[in-house]
Amino acid sequence: MRTILLSIICMMALGTCLAQTTKEERMKYIRKCYAEAKKKIDANGKNGQSPKDLRIILNRLEDEDIPLYDTEQLDFFFEEKIIDGLATKQQPYFIAENWGNHGHVRYREVLLDPKDHQVIFCYMRGETDAGFVVESRYYYDAKGQCIEQKHNTDNSWTMPETEKENAEYYIRLFNMVTCNGYFTPLDLNKPKKSTTPKAERLKHIRTLYAQAKAKSAANDKAEMPNDLHIILHDLGDNQPPRTTKTRIYFDKDGIYFINQSSKSMQLDGYSEYLFEPKTKDLIFSYSRGGEEGQVYEWRYYFNENGDCIETKTNNTDETDDGFYDKRAASDYQAIFDLLNGHEE
Repeated sequence: MRTILLSIICMMALGTCLAQTTKEERMKYIRKCYAEAKKKIDANGKNGQSPKDLRIILNRLEDEDIPLYDTEQLDFFFEEKIIDGLATKQQPYFIAENWGNHGHVRYREVLLDPKDHQVIFCYMRGETDAGFVVESRYYYDAKGQCIEQKHNTDNSWTMPETEKENAEYYIRLFNMVTCNGYFTPLDLNKPKKSTTPKAERLKHIRTLYAQAKAKSAANDKAEMPNDLHIILHDLGDNQPPRTTKTRIYFDKDGIYFINQSSKSMQLDGYSEYLFEPKTKDLIFSYSRGGEEGQVYEWRYYFNENGDCIETKTNNTDETDDGFYDKRAASDYQAIFDLLNGHEE
């Protein structure tokens, strides 16, 4: 019996030793994953394959009195698996960031392990308007601990912990934008406000709609616009390639208008969301969907409590009083808040 126990213990110890990876082996594995990820990116959308990527572009004037203009672009590359007939997004395998502000620039890369989607490598290169360059690389083990870091200067701007936290912020943002297991809960128990008469409310909404359309059109032509672009290439519900473009317009007080288009071989959709300037509550939504030659439209008008007071649609068999539009608007608001509240 004692001999058997000793044999088992020895085998377990041997297994533990074999399972342990040396630093050199881990570094080699990371470099292999990096090379494979770069090959995937180069092949993305080529050779008859549909592209699978997400781009987020945030343009904002930080202060009207001090013209510091901030631009940030995030690129996510991911794969999809067909599960129960639906295209299901996997966590991104590679993320890139390009940021600029008044002559200062920064470029980042985040590499995720294709096996468990954990962050295994982060790269950052920053340059000031005076030409000072900082470059850092961080390599992580299977437990998320930094095992190697390389810098071109002792004056590093980052640390392994902060870069990993930043990478996890990117992943959270990806999940929110793609609704990958994320939905913003609606607050259905807010205290009720007094409401204006329906006719007055509808007139108010139509006035704000005209103002928002004019304001967003002027923003499109502005030298320094305030807007958020989200471009997603993925597979639709029936698995044809799909492109969804979302444009979020905002000012110093927050979001005032959103438009979105979604196109695939089978579906052509368009949506709009209008927000109250003072409270930033959704007050109107419009959606249009075309399929097999038939076009359906929905318009929802909301009162001060978010209750639908008017519905206009040519599809009387399908209406939800704007519930899903309210949830979508809430999701976009959460995405915008996360982007604006993120501190480097």
